[in-house]
Amino acid sequence: MFIKNAAVITFDDQDRILENGGVIFDENGKITKIGYSKDLESSLQPNEEVLDAKGQYLMPGNICAHTHFYGAYSRGMYIPGDAPNAFPEILEKLWWKLDKSLDEESTYYSSLICLIDAIKHGTTTLFDHHASPNFIKNSLDTVAKAVLESGLRASLCYEVTDRDGLPKATEGIEENLRFIKRIKDDRDNNFLSATFGLHASLTLSDDTLEAARKKCPPDIGFHIHAAEHIVDEYNSIKKSGMRVVERLNKFGILGPKTIVAHGVHLDICEVDLLVASGTWLTHQPRSNMNNAVGLPDVESMLSAGV
Repeated sequence: MFIKNAAVITFDDQDRILENGGVIFDENGKITKIGYSKDLESSLQPNEEVLDAKGQYLMPGNICAHTHFYGAYSRGMYIPGDAPNAFPEILEKLWWKLDKSLDEESTYYSSLICLIDAIKHGTTTLFDHHASPNFIKNSLDTVAKAVLESGLRASLCYEVTDRDGLPKATEGIEENLRFIKRIKDDRDNNFLSATFGLHASLTLSDDTLEAARKKCPPDIGFHIHAAEHIVDEYNSIKKSGMRVVERLNKFGILGPKTIVAHGVHLDICEVDLLVASGTWLTHQPRSNMNNAVGLPDVESMLSAGV
């Protein structure tokens, strides 16, 4: 196919925007040429399908590196009683009640809602962080079903936590392992991948972190919240004498295939650990504003090599 007359946003080293630009790609979906429409038309193959973009933007798909599909149900939700005074109360009054209410059907439809939203906004790959404490086993298959119907790509995981007791923490670990095995066994899959989900240092014991590290395959990374609110740091120091990223590093959670989310309250030593380990940090400005947790020093972290 040849897409012509587009405002092509290249996202290349020069950050070019090609007015009246075009893209040619082959039958396997691989882009073969990018340039100005008038220059590309002479190289078209016979019977090439041509689509006129009529000036619309054409760009690589966005990647959302951290999301919760089930959060679709929180939009506009009223929390009864007094307003939460800080992020820990938001967790207790909203998120931890919402995720406990999820069953197979509600998990599926919340996934569809967010995937449709992603399509409308040009996001083609998402890293989802799922939690449904009363529907753990096979929950990732339910999310995966929606992903495959959408035509998007997604990396999925289950959020392991100790907040609901050891049996459910163990069940969460097993759900991650089961889905990772499914992905590895499906050699024809091009739309799904897996990480190993962990909630946050705040709700994870040393024993659970140790179990997750021992059972997670060495070629799979973790996906975990880190220092989203200052209480995560205070909690980590209280129970381990280390800050959050230091504690995660001790248990082997960091690495080039691991994503830590938020990182609002990291100090310079933690930033250095992320750089040294090659760990990815993903920034959620809308969520941070919504939960009033603060603003990370994104430019300094980028300059440091995160």
